[in-house]
Amino acid sequence: MRVVKEQIKCKVCGKNDAVVYCDGCEKPLCEDCRKFDMWGSGCGHIDTKVFCSACYDDIDINPWGGKRTE
Repeated sequence: MRVVKEQIKCKVCGKNDAVVYCDGCEKPLCEDCRKFDMWGSGCGHIDTKVFCSACYDDIDINPWGGKRTE
């Protein structure tokens, strides 16, 4: 998860200041437009991922939480 350090607007809603970049497409996201997911590995380590809604639902980008379209 990469935090936004400069003052820029969210690329999803365009209204609020962005706080973090999407881990899928790198769009800057505000607090209202970000979606979190937790990715775990076999050793008990968990990474927090943050996505825009499109990347969150995309199985190719978010294999642990994306929607399957079959």
